[in-house]
Amino acid sequence: MARTFDVFKNSAGDLRAVKRGFSWPGFLLSWIWAFHGRLWLIGSELFVLLLILGLIRLALSWEGTFLVSLGSLAIQIVIGLKGNSWKSRALEDHGYLRLGTIEARSRPEALAKVTQAGETIPSDLKVTPRSREFFGIRLPAQQLIAVTALTWKAAFRFRLFIVIAVLLLGAVVALPILIKDDGTAQGFTQILITYTLTAIAALLGLSTLWLACGTLARDIEECQLQVVAVKPIARWQIWLGKWLGIMSLNAALLALAGGSVYGLLLWRANRLPADQQEVLRNEVLVARGSVKPPDMSKEIDEEADKLLKERLAKNPVTTADLKDVRKQIREQVKAEFEVVPPGYMHLWQIELGPAKAHLRDKTLQLRIKFNSADRSPSGTFSGIWRIGVPQKTELFQSEDMSLAPDTFHEFKIPPNLFDENGLLTVQFLNINNTALLFSGDEGFEVLYPQGSFGPNFVRALGIIFCWMGLLAALGLAAASFLSFPVAAFFALGMLAMSFASGTLANAVSEGSIGGYNAEKGIHGNTPVDFIVIPAFRAILTVVNLAKDFSPIDALSTGRSISWSQLALAFAQIILLLGGIIALSGMAILTRRELATAQGTQ
Repeated sequence: MARTFDVFKNSAGDLRAVKRGFSWPGFLLSWIWAFHGRLWLIGSELFVLLLILGLIRLALSWEGTFLVSLGSLAIQIVIGLKGNSWKSRALEDHGYLRLGTIEARSRPEALAKVTQAGETIPSDLKVTPRSREFFGIRLPAQQLIAVTALTWKAAFRFRLFIVIAVLLLGAVVALPILIKDDGTAQGFTQILITYTLTAIAALLGLSTLWLACGTLARDIEECQLQVVAVKPIARWQIWLGKWLGIMSLNAALLALAGGSVYGLLLWRANRLPADQQEVLRNEVLVARGSVKPPDMSKEIDEEADKLLKERLAKNPVTTADLKDVRKQIREQVKAEFEVVPPGYMHLWQIELGPAKAHLRDKTLQLRIKFNSADRSPSGTFSGIWRIGVPQKTELFQSEDMSLAPDTFHEFKIPPNLFDENGLLTVQFLNINNTALLFSGDEGFEVLYPQGSFGPNFVRALGIIFCWMGLLAALGLAAASFLSFPVAAFFALGMLAMSFASGTLANAVSEGSIGGYNAEKGIHGNTPVDFIVIPAFRAILTVVNLAKDFSPIDALSTGRSISWSQLALAFAQIILLLGGIIALSGMAILTRRELATAQGTQ
């Protein structure tokens, strides 16, 4: 049966024939067909898209997989319909001229007919490439797509993508398979979630910084950017195109590593003992919302100010000591809200808020952690929990629980123990001979089911992806005005500063970089404190915009990462922080004198 072929030829005389109509290889093999046909950008897009759909299919229950399967089938049909036209456009982008169409039974026969006809193309032929497309949709920013595609080609040409992919799979798949957990849900979580996601973030973060610094700085040092800059493309487009290229590489690598980790999680979870599998399903492989007692900071501050005035009326202090005196009073007042004396009962009232509407007949979890100034002979402390609203709901009283201090404990709460307003009352009776302290930050919270683990895992990867976007912007901004080694050192130094935020926070809280001398009871104030401390405070404000989100901790404790949190992470990390850094990098690159860049290295 005769078919219609489009025939192309370049100035070197190379002939190509592309069949018109439906592409069955594209329909059946999708991204593999695209890579085989050297459609690198389209193949990468298809790979990432189909991998994401595969993750969603794993995350959904069996009822939802039908819709995802329909979506995958629709994508394959689009590939079949558009595949051959993509190949034709790719040939034109690479300088091939379309000679016309020819009827033939196969591609070799079509080429043979053209060769016999003696079609020629002048050697000085210049063909204007068409605008690049994203799945067949014409994009206005042709320059951005071109730079992005060049970044991908460079990553494959230098085997960078393959090397990082192998390292990621080795770190997050091979090693966890070799390392055996202790058979408990906690050990499983530590290895399969905490370790793997930390490894992904670390490896991708370092490779992103290295690639971002190298791809721009090397182009400047080797005079490649000077050649591109004289073409009709703005320097900010070159900068942004490289960022898009790096982020699309990160998206593919993150999807590959995340999909591998998710599959490994499901496989290893089925090998745990039955009781530990239940713990895993209830406490880790789930998305749980969290409700804590009302913040009492305002009441504590008001009571501390009241006591401070009373003390100052009796015993005036110097201005230098006023801050320390108030801090001591506030800690004493705070202890009254958090400490449960021996033989006393402490009460928490939790407002479940809008979540109460879907928590009827559902089991909740209570997560607690306490500290003790004294040790007990057994290493544990006893207590009794009473839960429920008197005269409104059923009342639940636990048995005498023996719990270890400085450790998180979780236990179930029977359903329907909150009233019609969503108020849950929890009481704790301290039957020990020593006081116990439940910290207001992490000592008490109620956890409730909010979703499934799969979508939660995808949202966690989304936040990690936002971190990579910030690091890519930082590396490119540094390379905009520094050589490759100096840019890499600068970017790593900024990253190390973010890890030292605890030290900066301690200096800010103490009000001095000299620290606090416990023996003399004085601060080691230095002459530069009035400059350094405000600078530290500003740095902390910036760093916390990105560090406020901790997807790894959330997943390891079964906490829910909502879509609103992911959107907020994108706004703060990508749009705000990344945007400021990106605008700075673009401005510097635009004003930089590239003609002298090579000689100044």
